[in-house]
Amino acid sequence: MSYNHVTPDVVKTLESIVGKEYVSSDVAMRHSYLSRGIMGLEATIAEVIVRPRYVEEVRKILIIANENHIPVTPAAGGLSGGYAAPLIQPGGILLDLSRMDRIIEVNTEARYVVLEPGVRSGKVWAYFRKAM
Repeated sequence: MSYNHVTPDVVKTLESIVGKEYVSSDVAMRHSYLSRGIMGLEATIAEVIVRPRYVEEVRKILIIANENHIPVTPAAGGLSGGYAAPLIQPGGILLDLSRMDRIIEVNTEARYVVLEPGVRSGKVWAYFRKAM
């Protein structure tokens, strides 16, 4: 399947959704998210990094990508190059969900939590230490 590249117009639209400071085409920034060719796969790099904060922003980004036939690779953490590293579709948008870091719900009776994808384990531990 062939995909389109991220155009300057698409970048402007992405900036209007999340803010200019949360969209980057910078080569050094893109390389920091490089899929490192784990497990024998070729290393790949995204054309643009987008860092949304809210679900509504993610929805709008996915609509733009779909309308323009641009691949999207989500990543929330796991950027350490280990088994959880994202396998980036060559080119396209890397959707860095790390800003989505809210604890939505804690149900101690049923023993579950609802988290946004960017929540790190340290934040969860801190929440429970404070609650105890």
